[in-house]
Amino acid sequence: MTLLAAYDRVRTMLAEASQVSEVLEIREQLEHVRLHARQIRDRELLADATVFQMRSERRLGEILDALQLAGLVASGGGRRKKDDTQRATLDEIGVTKDLSSKAQKAAGLDLVAFDALCQAVRDKIKGGRAILVDPIDDKGVIHGARSIMSGRVEPDDSLDYFPTAPCATRALVEIVFKHLKVSVSNATAREPACGEGHIAEVLTEYFAQVFASDVFDYGYGDVADFLDEHTSQTADWFITNPPFDEKAEAFLTRMLALARVGVAMFVRLQWLEGEGRYERIFDPDMTPPTLIAFFSERIALCKGRWDPEGGTATAYIWLVWIKGHKPQAPFWIPPIVVDELTKSDDAARFTQHPVMRRVA
Repeated sequence: MTLLAAYDRVRTMLAEASQVSEVLEIREQLEHVRLHARQIRDRELLADATVFQMRSERRLGEILDALQLAGLVASGGGRRKKDDTQRATLDEIGVTKDLSSKAQKAAGLDLVAFDALCQAVRDKIKGGRAILVDPIDDKGVIHGARSIMSGRVEPDDSLDYFPTAPCATRALVEIVFKHLKVSVSNATAREPACGEGHIAEVLTEYFAQVFASDVFDYGYGDVADFLDEHTSQTADWFITNPPFDEKAEAFLTRMLALARVGVAMFVRLQWLEGEGRYERIFDPDMTPPTLIAFFSERIALCKGRWDPEGGTATAYIWLVWIKGHKPQAPFWIPPIVVDELTKSDDAARFTQHPVMRRVA
């Protein structure tokens, strides 16, 4: 299915959506359309997809309001009391608190105000040199039509995914795996959210065989939905920078089920936070990682591309699960990664779209 065909499909789906899961799927598909529109610099398509994404979030807010009114979802999405067996939490229905707040703020606007907001967003994207970040931010703050026209913006070439610096993946194999006494020279690896190949291509330097796929066609690897229950993508190791949204945990669950040896995820340090995530993953009785490996230096990630000269204030970590191994003490990756694990041809290979495959 082409992107434009998928776009027409999600427009129809939105009109018919009545369940949270349906709207979340639509929202994700629209995010892919937005990403593609930015890549090809199609402002008309970007404006349409952004406005439809706003409408999908408004629809989500309407559904959440109805569920809370019916007593089916806990108000505020907080932790459920032990004797409350009827109401679901936001975590259980796959909605983050920030998205819930954002969606319900959109649903709370009267139709005239919301349509004016959508039109302001459309005009901003189509008429300016910059692209709006969020008319309703992830804290639920509404930026009205006036503030949108002079509001927070980001460059035209900004994309909604963050390719992993090649030196960060080499740090996993050469430093973290060495610390864990893991050898991968005869092993297979699979990258189920490969994007343009920034992790998978580095893995080919170490593993006997590497498989790569993504739900969206970035030009590298197979096109496949890793979360489709009918797929069976086994390998010794699953290694990825997972989606930033609520699907990261779903990826982890599926990778742990399919991996023969282990799983490694490159995530923001903030991923360790949250009571819900503790209860589902980090509680000793659940599936805590074998190792949490902290980078002692900042690893720069940029939207939509790898920039060898980029900078960041965000801290990243590797989380590693090895089947049959108990959790170990946290490990700090020495501050040598950028200087010693960046290769001379990285800038030429990993700034391409998709990345340039190495010559055997």
